[in-house]
Amino acid sequence: MNEELPLPPKAIGNYVTYKKSGNLIFTSGHVPISDNKKYIGKVPNDITIDDAYLAAALCAELTISTLKANTDINKLQPLNVVGFVNADETFEDHAKVLNGFTDTLTNYFTEKATRSAVGVKSLPLNVCVEVQCIFSYE
Repeated sequence: MNEELPLPPKAIGNYVTYKKSGNLIFTSGHVPISDNKKYIGKVPNDITIDDAYLAAALCAELTISTLKANTDINKLQPLNVVGFVNADETFEDHAKVLNGFTDTLTNYFTEKATRSAVGVKSLPLNVCVEVQCIFSYE
């Protein structure tokens, strides 16, 4: 896909954002903050489900950007996606938020990944979503 991606994020701690082991590639949790976008707050109190969907899509774009900076993404397929939603304790639509991530992945990959959508009480920098992945490298 030839769409313009945001710059890949740099680690903000003592870790790496990309790790290859054998034919597996692991990405660290990517959060929805780029040079010109920032999605902060709890879903749905501070940020709508629709905006949280866009935040998850940005996480996917940042993940793709990280992958492209480190490898040939044409040799990759997603295996597993784990998404964390900074949610109000009564929120139940975590999957609708994470659809933003997996819908965006379908623009780049032919296979679908398994996925978990987990609600949490808080996330780093008070972002509304964070997503980590595992890819196979062929």
